[in-house]
Amino acid sequence: MVAASTVLVDTPLDLGARLGGTGEAVVVAPAATYPANAGGLLWSAPVVVPAWIRCVYYAPFQRHAIQPALDLWPEGYNQCHPLPVRDLSDVKRGGLFVVLELESGGYLALLPLVGHRTAAWLRGDGDGLRLDAGTFGEDPVFRGEIPLLACARDTDLYRACARVWAAALAHPSLAGVGRLRHDKTFPEVFDHLGWCSFEEFKLEIDERIITDSIERLAASAVPVRWVLVDDGHVDDGTRAGAPALQTQEGAVGQVSGALEARRLHSSAPRPDRFPRGWTPLFDAIAGTRIRWLGLWLNFNGYWGGVARDHSLGDAADKRLADLGDGSKLPAEDVAAGDAFFDELTRPAREAGFSFLKVDNQAGNLRKYSGRIGNAVRASAGCKQGLENAVNRHFDGLISCMAHNNLCTFHQPHSQVMRCSEDYKKEDGWRARHHLHNSFGNMLWLGQTVWGDHDMFHSSDRIAGPLMARSKAISGGPIYLSDAPDRFVDELIRPLCFADGRILRPLAPAVPLPESVFIDPYEDDDAYRVIAPLPHGCAAAAAYNLTWPVKIVNGAWTPDDHRHAAALLSADEAHAWSRPAEALLRYDCLTGTVALQDEATPFSLEPLTDAFVIFSPVQSGWALVGDPTKNLPPSAVTRFEVLADRVVIAAYEACSVLVWRADGMLQTDVPALRQADGLWGVELPAGTPVELRMTPEGSPLIAKSSARS
Repeated sequence: MVAASTVLVDTPLDLGARLGGTGEAVVVAPAATYPANAGGLLWSAPVVVPAWIRCVYYAPFQRHAIQPALDLWPEGYNQCHPLPVRDLSDVKRGGLFVVLELESGGYLALLPLVGHRTAAWLRGDGDGLRLDAGTFGEDPVFRGEIPLLACARDTDLYRACARVWAAALAHPSLAGVGRLRHDKTFPEVFDHLGWCSFEEFKLEIDERIITDSIERLAASAVPVRWVLVDDGHVDDGTRAGAPALQTQEGAVGQVSGALEARRLHSSAPRPDRFPRGWTPLFDAIAGTRIRWLGLWLNFNGYWGGVARDHSLGDAADKRLADLGDGSKLPAEDVAAGDAFFDELTRPAREAGFSFLKVDNQAGNLRKYSGRIGNAVRASAGCKQGLENAVNRHFDGLISCMAHNNLCTFHQPHSQVMRCSEDYKKEDGWRARHHLHNSFGNMLWLGQTVWGDHDMFHSSDRIAGPLMARSKAISGGPIYLSDAPDRFVDELIRPLCFADGRILRPLAPAVPLPESVFIDPYEDDDAYRVIAPLPHGCAAAAAYNLTWPVKIVNGAWTPDDHRHAAALLSADEAHAWSRPAEALLRYDCLTGTVALQDEATPFSLEPLTDAFVIFSPVQSGWALVGDPTKNLPPSAVTRFEVLADRVVIAAYEACSVLVWRADGMLQTDVPALRQADGLWGVELPAGTPVELRMTPEGSPLIAKSSARS
């Protein structure tokens, strides 16, 4: 093995010099023969950044984490934490993304790169920021080029983040690795309300529990359209008499040691728990409104990998490498990943499952580390193999426990990834953590995927309302985990239409600029996020996530609205933007409305939220939408302001709110004047309706309505 001293330490990467006139650069070490140390480290150098004012550093298990001392690198679990820092010299290893506000003005985004054979990451080295790159493997030398770092500078924070990802994925050294989110298609299944077994039942599921849940879901008034069968079905060789084991924070690999030792024996479900296979589940959904079934799988076979005495067959076994710890995983060649995931997913697709949730993805690289020639190549082959299998055979994928850059880069097809640690019912500290990380991580993850905010209990007495509204603004899948007889209807109905279709923003919600750089647990400021909605509208939320608890302050400003376009592509942003003579703010929690012409302060008690809609005023008109929904404008399919009228239509029959500064409403449907310029208008499903205004003092010609 080559000694550590042979690792190439390059001259410092001076990013100010490398950015040049374009404001962006992709740094790649040229093709050569590079010696590796015992850990597969190939390259290491200081990174010199321009003078900066504020910085947020993204890495797993940082300060405020549930287990901040834990360090599983190169695994990231579901634990990437955006942390404001004042000094880069002591930041944690495994840095995945950095955003700096520069002294000279503007912002700088840094993104360590992962190609097909090497991975790069950031760390503090005591003197400053350092970039490392390697294979995490046993090979003493590496031949080829090494993608290192992408950087982009821009006057706009969000453009800097978008440009750095676009530059990275467009570079020839990363050809075929991944694609941007707006170049991929969002799965139809996740446009609808779902349900997942895990948080309610954990690992203790069987045929009776799942079929009974399906029957109760189908009978419920809550329009659940898909069901995800989570962990508990995997055939790991144990049977009914084995002790129940649960995931456990802080243990190696984030599961109990006993569970970590359990390995995949068969790709069919456990015969003691599902003796008739998956057929009874599909029989249970037949003739019901539940259209899709999804299945949880483990990226490594199971928590401990694939057992040596597995029953996957000789063809699959020839593609597996023995890791020397009692487990097997796909061999280093790319074809091995394709073959393994085709076999692993075959029973699910033959049974008729529509989509997958695949967990423990970031743990894959750690399992290979030090046990194979090039761990990055093997892990990248697995990720590409999964992507290919899902793209060929399924309608969608939720990636989970995937917070390292290898997982985030290698996503050419999938559109959804968990963006925080697990949700836990009635856990106030975890709720704070979950909300901050879910939104904060979208600056990093949202360029390539929609964030999955995890399942939740509508019956959560501590955080149920916050969770419901945060899922609405996230844009990702929305799925419950309550026992169906404990559904809280008033929190679920605002999320979806009567047919189960959810109301979604046009792009994931992100923190507003000042919130990117705050510590929401210790600072005195509300943590604010925003997302774009149809018709040029936006939804914004603010949270008090402090710990120890205290009251926080914030303000809504006229400038907030434009930041909603943060994660829209240029074409999407152009279509979303609407000329406005003013901005209307509708408070979803109080039902009040006001023109947003100056900063409007507010304060929040601990673990509470504020939720508002911004709507552009055009020719004196503004849309609020259906006030019974969390995203009111998204209930409206058409809102066209013409010279002498407005044409409006809704997805389903409902009463919507429109605003007009003056005049009397003329329309052929029931309408009722309310306070502060609001009109409640009864709309039929799908049919456009015209609204006109007559001067104040004209005869009242709007039809009255009992609904307000």
